[in-house]
Amino acid sequence: MEHSSKEDMKLMENENGFTFSSSTQSKGGLRTMPFIIVNECLEKVASCGIMPNMILYLKNEYNMAMVNATNLLYTWSAMSNILSIFGAFLSDAYLGRFLVILIGSISSLLVSSSI
Repeated sequence: MEHSSKEDMKLMENENGFTFSSSTQSKGGLRTMPFIIVNECLEKVASCGIMPNMILYLKNEYNMAMVNATNLLYTWSAMSNILSIFGAFLSDAYLGRFLVILIGSISSLLVSSSI
């Protein structure tokens, strides 16, 4: 039995006349955009807030020169921004998001356990 699009649409009446609306709710879209934007903003604020502490940590604990510590952290920041774009492309084009999340979680676990 073929499922037609007319069965998915139901007729609703508003003050201006009749409009069609879908009986099934779609996921994502503009409803989730504020959450994504706020999450990214808070991530950037946390990253910028930790930079001075990391520079002092590298200078005091690892006895790095201030210039070397700053260069290391800015290189780390740039690479993390570029690699996230590469990971998004890899996920969308080839692997799928769940496999990429699994690979990222396992690699993060291995790196944190080796420290």
